[in-house]
Amino acid sequence: MQIRLLLPAALALAAGLAATPPARAQAQSDRLEDFMIMDVCVDQHDRIEPALVPGDRDCTRRRNIRAGEAVPYHLHNYPGPGAPCPQRLGTVSKDNIPIEKRGVTRIVSFYDRGVDHSCPDAAPDAPSFGKLDTGREGGSVQWVDERWGYIMGSWSPVALSYWLTPSCAGAPDTSGRFRYGWVIGPATLPPEGQGGFETFQSKLVTAKDGGEPEAGCPKRFARPFTLWMRDRFTYKDGKSLDTLISLRFSSSSKDGQGPGPATQVEITYWTKEFGLTRWEKWARGDWVHPRNRQAAATLGKTLFERDTCSPPYSFRSSPVPGLTISDSGSRDDYSRTLTDTRTGESRNWHMSLCSDYTNIVKDADGGLVPPWGQALSDIFWAE
Repeated sequence: MQIRLLLPAALALAAGLAATPPARAQAQSDRLEDFMIMDVCVDQHDRIEPALVPGDRDCTRRRNIRAGEAVPYHLHNYPGPGAPCPQRLGTVSKDNIPIEKRGVTRIVSFYDRGVDHSCPDAAPDAPSFGKLDTGREGGSVQWVDERWGYIMGSWSPVALSYWLTPSCAGAPDTSGRFRYGWVIGPATLPPEGQGGFETFQSKLVTAKDGGEPEAGCPKRFARPFTLWMRDRFTYKDGKSLDTLISLRFSSSSKDGQGPGPATQVEITYWTKEFGLTRWEKWARGDWVHPRNRQAAATLGKTLFERDTCSPPYSFRSSPVPGLTISDSGSRDDYSRTLTDTRTGESRNWHMSLCSDYTNIVKDADGGLVPPWGQALSDIFWAE
């Protein structure tokens, strides 16, 4: 696989998933793992300051949270205007933390559903934040090696899912078979205002009812197109943060130089302060939801009216030669136009779903070690 724009071609494919740092020293702020793990504020003795979060004026020292440490704050999404009091803290809380099993560390983004039980009208049996409920909650398992950062798989009340890749041939019984399944971006990030792109091969596999991965390796793979841009972005809380914006399209063109016939794209935003900080789903204008039969433009207007996210990232330039990305200027939804300048084909896209996790809530107990590790399949830690 030829690496374009950002990485020297001489880099060899990682033989495993060991957490060995690259031979060439990199500034911590330019390493993708620093954008995947939430930070904590610490005192001069490196002890966590539970009353502070990144961005507080008194948070003068901070670092990535470590495996097994209590989490002093949580990233919540935003309720819509006029939402009832139990939704004051949003509907989802997120932690982006490292979890270690048998000496192997992975990065986990867990989503925790709940309501604010301090509200007088909160139902006593409504779910509570901070308590593991495998029937309602889930998340994703991620890692980064010397070449790429990527999502290995995810789990939810519905099923355990994972992306098998061509690495399966050389590592069929280890977590190496998930390498580069859902690529976020390069392990060493570009400077602000720059980005890159690549086409990867993967196959989504879903194991229902707690099943194990399918035996053997796939004969065929999908080819999702991935592009990324590092830039500053202003979130719902008003903070402008150094961010990696990563776009993963549902397919790619035949030459791998663009999204081609893709009809959907998921966009993730990663920051040094908080890890996975925002998520968006976009659909091409001619796409129709398979269950509710609503068109992409209709879903976009509904999302816009909810006002739970700030405007999306606006590309100042495209990291893909021959592809332009421009906002459409609509006043009732968030939409953009993607144009392949090589063919002249132009498509409208609409943002249909979004969660901004900068609604930060400090833990009233000063921080607890979360129970999320209990819900995780060991397959992502098998070396």
